[in-house]
Amino acid sequence: MTKPAILLLFITTMFACKSASELKSEQYFVEGYQLYTTYCANCHQADGKGMSNLYPPLVNSSILKDKSAVACIIRNGMKGTILVNGKEFNRPMPANPKLTEIEIAELVSFVSMKWGKDSLYTPIEAVQTALKNCKAY
Repeated sequence: MTKPAILLLFITTMFACKSASELKSEQYFVEGYQLYTTYCANCHQADGKGMSNLYPPLVNSSILKDKSAVACIIRNGMKGTILVNGKEFNRPMPANPKLTEIEIAELVSFVSMKWGKDSLYTPIEAVQTALKNCKAY
């Protein structure tokens, strides 16, 4: 076998061995990245570090541990003061009522995997349940 043929066989085998959950995680991450770029990066920045004292960072934010809260905040927005990494932020986050449940699941998946140290996607069913039980933020 030639080197290119061996490499092609290796790559094919590597992708064939991924589970459905791993493939779904990758899909949600990519879709979530595109949505984040469109709807979130303007304030939270592409690197998730926020904008000075105006908009909070997502990097190392404890809110990412609560995916239900993140889903509700994305859909309904947030008012009041939030403490993130020892800093207070009090600018309101606008609601995104036009985002679909799958888009919210993809966004939650992206930010959770990128900055929340999670490795699996957030299923749409989890987002649907969260959105039914939202509290005000």
